[in-house]
Amino acid sequence: MGKGSVTKQGYLLIASTLISALFFVMPWYYYWLTISILQPTIGYKKEFTNLQPAERKMLRYGSAYSVYMQWVSAFNSARVDNPVILLPPAGYLKDMGVEDVADIEPAELYYYTGYKSVYATSPNVGTATWTLVPHKPAVTVRRIQNQKDFTNLLNIYIGYKLSRESIKVDMQVQ
Repeated sequence: MGKGSVTKQGYLLIASTLISALFFVMPWYYYWLTISILQPTIGYKKEFTNLQPAERKMLRYGSAYSVYMQWVSAFNSARVDNPVILLPPAGYLKDMGVEDVADIEPAELYYYTGYKSVYATSPNVGTATWTLVPHKPAVTVRRIQNQKDFTNLLNIYIGYKLSRESIKVDMQVQ
């Protein structure tokens, strides 16, 4: 290698290091870095003593994971194939007193359960066959009965903001 290629590699290394560092200065990612890597909520020693994968996932992912698994169990026992879930906005869940699940993202729900989900403002909202019903402090699933039921749900959900910004999260990092 010539001297010029070492210099280019050095500049690329410095640039990529700076970009990576700037990425974790952004509040959401800084919060993630702090609670996931620097100060995890669950110690890995405790996780190591629970060698069953389901137990480890419950310890690592918290109550949201357990709620998602309850939904999977409910769909499996009802023999429901490929449900599409209409997700209520975070503001609606918060107003209804739900504590188990703060904000449900379609990608996160699909990751944990394999089920597709849509927001009320999604272009393919018409494919929804199930919805989430808040029962303080938890959330259950129910089938969307008919078009009138579907329209009523949309009218309720559209009045709320549908993004993470609608929930005020205190990110106090010491």
